[in-house]
Amino acid sequence: MLKSLNFISFLIPDFLDIQRSSFFYFLKRGLIYEFQKKNPILNKKKRIKILFFPKFYQLTAPKQNPDQAVIKSKTYASELYIPIQKIDYQNKITQYKWLLIGFLPLMTKRGYFITNGVPRVIINQVIRKPGAYFQESKNKLIKSNKTQINRQLYVDLISHRGTWLRLEIDKRNKIWAKMKKSPRIPVLLLLQTFGINKKTIIQTVLNSNFESDPNILKNKKDSIENLFSLINSKSKNIDEVIENRRKLICYKFLNARSYYLGKVGRKQLNNKFGLSISTNQTTLTPYDILLTIDSLIQVFKNKKNCDDIDHLENRRVRTSGELIQNQLALGLIRLEKRLVDKIKKDKGFLQLQNVFTPRTLNSVFKEFFGSNPLSQFLDQANPLSELTHKRRLTSIGPGGVSRDTAGMAIRGIHPTHYGRICPIETPEGQNAGLVNSMTTFSSLNKDGSIITPFFLIYKGQIQKQLGVQKIASEFSKRHTILLNFVETSKLNFLSNYPFTIQIDQNFRKVSRKNIKYSIISCLQLISIATSLIPFLEHDDANRALMGSNMQRQAIPLLNSEQPIVGTGFENKVLFYSSNFIQSPQSGLILYSSHKKIILSSFLDINYKKSNERFTREFYKKIFFKYQKSFFKFYYIKYFTFIKYFNYLFQYKTRNNFKNYLFKKYFILNNKKIKIINLKNNIIFLNSNKCIDYLLNKIQIFNFSYISRNIDINCTEKPKFFLQKKVPYIWNTKYLKKENLIFRNKKPFNITSIKNIYTLPTNKVILQFNSLKNSNTKYISIQNTPKENRFRTELFLINYTRSNQGTCLVQKPFFKSGYWVEKGSLLTNNLSSDLGELALGKNILVGYLPWEGYNFEDAILINESLIYNDVYTSIHIEKYKIEIRETLFGSDEITKKIPNLDFKSELSLDDRGIIKIGSWIEEGDILVGRITPTQKRNLLPHEKLLYDIVGKDLSSYKNTSLRVPRGIEGRVINIQVFEKKNIFKNNFDSKITSVAVYIAESKKIKIGDKIAGRHGNKGIVSKILVLEDMPYFPDGNCLDMILNPLGVPSRMNIGQIFESLFGLIGKKLMKRFKILPFDEIFGYEASRSLSFFKLYETSLKLNKCWFFSPNFPGKFKIFDGRTGINFTYPIMSGFSYMMKLIHLVDEKIHARSTGSYSLVTQQPLRGRSKHGGQRFGEMEVWALEGFGVAYTLQELLTVKSDDVKGRTQILETVLKHSTLYFGTPESFKVLIRELQALCLDVKIYDRNIKYYFNF
Repeated sequence: MLKSLNFISFLIPDFLDIQRSSFFYFLKRGLIYEFQKKNPILNKKKRIKILFFPKFYQLTAPKQNPDQAVIKSKTYASELYIPIQKIDYQNKITQYKWLLIGFLPLMTKRGYFITNGVPRVIINQVIRKPGAYFQESKNKLIKSNKTQINRQLYVDLISHRGTWLRLEIDKRNKIWAKMKKSPRIPVLLLLQTFGINKKTIIQTVLNSNFESDPNILKNKKDSIENLFSLINSKSKNIDEVIENRRKLICYKFLNARSYYLGKVGRKQLNNKFGLSISTNQTTLTPYDILLTIDSLIQVFKNKKNCDDIDHLENRRVRTSGELIQNQLALGLIRLEKRLVDKIKKDKGFLQLQNVFTPRTLNSVFKEFFGSNPLSQFLDQANPLSELTHKRRLTSIGPGGVSRDTAGMAIRGIHPTHYGRICPIETPEGQNAGLVNSMTTFSSLNKDGSIITPFFLIYKGQIQKQLGVQKIASEFSKRHTILLNFVETSKLNFLSNYPFTIQIDQNFRKVSRKNIKYSIISCLQLISIATSLIPFLEHDDANRALMGSNMQRQAIPLLNSEQPIVGTGFENKVLFYSSNFIQSPQSGLILYSSHKKIILSSFLDINYKKSNERFTREFYKKIFFKYQKSFFKFYYIKYFTFIKYFNYLFQYKTRNNFKNYLFKKYFILNNKKIKIINLKNNIIFLNSNKCIDYLLNKIQIFNFSYISRNIDINCTEKPKFFLQKKVPYIWNTKYLKKENLIFRNKKPFNITSIKNIYTLPTNKVILQFNSLKNSNTKYISIQNTPKENRFRTELFLINYTRSNQGTCLVQKPFFKSGYWVEKGSLLTNNLSSDLGELALGKNILVGYLPWEGYNFEDAILINESLIYNDVYTSIHIEKYKIEIRETLFGSDEITKKIPNLDFKSELSLDDRGIIKIGSWIEEGDILVGRITPTQKRNLLPHEKLLYDIVGKDLSSYKNTSLRVPRGIEGRVINIQVFEKKNIFKNNFDSKITSVAVYIAESKKIKIGDKIAGRHGNKGIVSKILVLEDMPYFPDGNCLDMILNPLGVPSRMNIGQIFESLFGLIGKKLMKRFKILPFDEIFGYEASRSLSFFKLYETSLKLNKCWFFSPNFPGKFKIFDGRTGINFTYPIMSGFSYMMKLIHLVDEKIHARSTGSYSLVTQQPLRGRSKHGGQRFGEMEVWALEGFGVAYTLQELLTVKSDDVKGRTQILETVLKHSTLYFGTPESFKVLIRELQALCLDVKIYDRNIKYYFNF
C-alpha cells in the first residue's frame, strides 16, 4: 500500500494549473487576439484609421507585491501599454504613440486575484460546447382517456458569441428555422437565401419528398421575396428586400464580429458531419446548415440517435483567463464606440491620449470582479478550502443554468464524470449537483475538456514505464477501460479471469487482452477533500459528502496536530496554499525567526568535476547563441538569473528588436541622449555580436547600447517593463579554466524532513574563484555586496486577517543551520503540523448515551479541553471608520472627546486612535471621532447655568468607533489612510479612514459545532468536569462522549475504524497512512487489520483488557461519578475531530430595543440588523392552545407593531398605571390594501351609526 501511494504521488498534477495556465494563455494569445479583432478602426468616411500593435504590448511592474496589496487595500494590477498609430488621410498626418490602455488585474502565483485588498478567485464554469446538438422533447396529451405523446425533434446551433439558431420539425413533419426574438421561417427559404440552389439541396439531403415541395422556389429572387414577406409586413421594393436579406444573414451568421463559432465549435461540427473545413473558419457556412438538416432528418427516421446533452463531450470548462478575455472584449467595444463618437465631435483633430484613457477598461474589470457571480471571495478558512475553491466547477452563472429551473438530469452523476468530476463533493441545498469539484488527477486540455490519466494496457500488461495518457470523455467512448483498481503481478500483468470494463457507457466482461486502458489509482474517482477521508469505502455517500464539506469549514486551532490516521495526501494540500513559503533555492538557513528567514546558497569548493564537455554544454544553456566563440577565450566570474516574485509574464520575441527598442525608449522618455565613450570590444571579438548582446540587456540596466563601439546612456531612468529576462553578468575578468568549480553534493550532512515535492537534488551549481591582478570591466550598475549576492531574505506574515476572519500566521519550519532543497516548505501555519495538513485534534472519544445530553448528535466534552486550549482558535476582526463631510463641517479624529473618562483617555494616542497592544472590551473607544452639529438656541435658565459653570455649549457630538457587543481582545494592527492636500504649497496630509484589527481568542463552549471526517457532526451540549467523565481501566478519561445511535442509521462505519487505529497509534506511538478503498487488498481488510493491530498492541503493552476475543474493539469503561463500570463494553478510541467555523458567539443574539421596518413598523430580521425574533402563525396557535389571550395580545401589539403602545409602556410600568393596547400597524396595512382595492372599511355600531374611521 505504501509503495503504491509513493508511486501515484508522482503522477498527481499541479492542482493550480487550471487557474495559472488559463491566465498565461490569456496573456500570451487572448489579449493579443481581442485587440487584433478591432484592427483597424475607421470612421464612416474612412478618413481616419486607428491601428493597434498588440503583439508589442507591455506590462509594467505592479506598484505593490501581493502582500502589500492586501495590507494597503490596493488592487494587484499592472499598467497595460500598447503602441497605437493614427493615420489621418485627410490632413496626411501619422501619429505613433505608446498609450496606457488600462490596469490589468494580475493573478498571483497561488491562483487568485487581489482587488481592493481582498483576495478573490474566479470559479471555473461548465457550459455547453459550441456546435450542433440534436434533442427531443416529449409532451403528454390526454384525449378521451387516452394518453398521446407528441414527439418534437430539434437541433440547436450554439455559438461562442452570437445568435443561436434552432431548426425544428413540427407536427406536420416540416422543418422550420427559428432565431431568438424573430418568427420562424421555412428552412428551405433560409437555405436559398444562403445562396444554395435547388439541385444542391436535393443532392445533399437525399430525400425525394423535398424535390416536389412547393416551398422550393424556382429562382433566388422569389425566395428572397417570400422570406421577406414572412419577416416584414411592410411593403417595400425588391432592392430593400435584398439589402435586408444581406443584413439578416451576413450580420447574424457570416460576420466574424457578430458571430463567432470558435475553434472548439468548428471542430465539433467537423467531427459530427465529417467536414474538413479549417478551424480558422469560425462562422457558419451554407454546408453546415445543409448537413445539419440532413442529420436532423436521419434522427427523425431513427437512423441516428439524439445527443446526450449531459455527456462531458458536449461540455467544456470556461476558465478565468477566458472570462477575463470576454470582459476585455466588452471593454474594447465600449472603447470603440467612444472613439467613433470622439472622431465625430473633434472633426478630425483627434488626440489619442484624450480618447484612450484607462477609465473604460478599468470600469469593465471592476464591474466583473465586483458583481459577477463567478468572481467570489477566496475561501481562506484553511488551506483545503482555499485549494478546493480554486478547483471548483459550477454550472450556474452568466451563460449557464439557473438553480431554480435546473432539473435532476443536470444535477445527477453521469458515467463520463468518472475520473473527471467528483461524485461525492457537492454542496447541500439548491446548488446540489450544480457546483462540483474536479477529481484529484484531472486537468484541462486546450479545448477546455476535462481529461484524466490512464495507463495503457498491451496484451494484458500495464505499461507503467510509458507513463500515463490523459484522455477526454469523447476519446474514451471508443476504447475499453478498466475502471476498478486491481492487483497485478510483479511484471504488471493482469490476472486471467474476466474483468468488468466500460465502453461507451456500457459495462461488460472481457478478458485482459481486450482491455485498452486502466485507471492509475483508486483515488482517481474522488476529489482532494474526499481523498483525505480514511476508510471512505465504509461510509455512506451522503455522510462522505458532509465529511468533505465540513473539512473545508474547519478552523485553524492555536496548537495544530496532525492526524494519527491519514491517507497520505495531507502534505499535498499545503503546497498550493497562499499562506506558505517555499524555498526559492537550495541553501543553508543562516537565520530563522518569526519575522524572517535568511537563506544562503553557499557553493561547495571541495568537489570538482573535470568533464569539459559537460561544462561546454552547460554554457550553451546559460548564454546566447552568439557566445559560442566567447567560451574559447574568456571565462565568467559571477553570474545569476533574473528572478521575479512570480512567473506571470510571458516571454516576448521581436523580429526587428533594435528598432522597436529604440522607438520605445525614445517615445517613453522624450529625453536627449548623452554619449559616453566606452569601448565594448573587450569581451566580444565581433562587434556585431556585441550589439545584439547588449540590446538584449537593455531592460536590465539603466543605460542603453545603441551603436557598436560606444555606450549611449539615457539621462533619465527609462520605465521598467516586464518582458523576457535573460541571464546577465555581474562582472567579467580574465580567468583561467582551472578556476571553474562545480558542486552536485550537499556541503553539510544534515537530515531534514522531505516531501514529495522537493525538487531533485544533485543540481549543478557553479562557483568561480577570483584572480589577483585582473582587470575588471563592470557592465552592471547593481551595487550588491559580494557576501550578500547569494543570500535571500524571506519575510514571514504574522497575525493577518483572512477573508473568513481567521488568523494567518507563518511559523518557521527549520531552525538555523539546516540545509534545505529548492521547493521545500520553510514555514508552518495554524493549519499544518510537520509539513502536513492539520485541521483538528486527536481526541479520545467514547460512544455511549449519557443522561440524554447527547440526544440528536449532541456532544459532551471534557472540561480539560478548555483550560488546556485544545480547541482554542484565534480570530481577527476588522473595524473601520471613515471621515465624512457633513452640512456643518467635516468629521474630526481627536482625543478631545466630551465627557471622556480617564481610562479611555490613557488607551488613546495623541491622534485619538487606540494604541497597538491595548486590551479592549465591549464599549471601549477604538477611534475618537467628533461630528459637528447645528447650534441650538439656549433657554434663559440654560444660559445662566452655562455662565455659572463657565463652559460653552458644545457644537459637536461624540461619534467614536467603539467595540461591539460580545467582543474582547487585543489590538494587533492599525491602518491609517491619509490623503495629501496639494494646494497652494500645502502638503499636509488628512486622515480619511482608520482601520483597527482586533485579535480575540475563542475557547470552545456550549453551542459550538464539532465534526469528524465521516460526516459525524454535533453541537456541544454540556461541559463535564474531569472527575465526572468516564475513564479507561488505566485511568485515562474520555475527552468526548458521542451518541452511539448516530452510527448505524447514518451508515458511516469509517469513524469506528478510525477510532480503533487512532487508539492503536497513540499507544504504539505510530501513525498510519491508509488509502481509501483498501478492500481491494483482501476481503474485510480493514476489519482484519484492526483486530490484528489490537491484539498486537495488547501483547506489546501487556494489557489484557486492550483486546478481548468476545468483543474486539470495545473496552470496559468506568463511570466517573460512581466508579462502577458500565454494564456493556463501550466502543472507544482516538478520532480526529475538528472545530467548525459555525461558532455560537457569531449566532447567539438577543434584542431589547432596535430598529423597525418603515412600512409594517415591526422589528427587523437578522443578527446583523439587530433584529427581533418573528412570532409567527404556528407560535400564535401554540398560545391559543394554552388559552393565554392577554399574553398573546401583548406579543402582537406593544411588543411588536403598536407604535403608540410601545412608546408608553415604559411610563406605564414605572407609574403602575393601566396598560392600554392600541391597533397594530399590520392591521392598518391591511386596511390600506383593501382601500387600494376600492373597499372602504369602517366600523359601525349596532344602530348602523358611523363609529370609527381608519
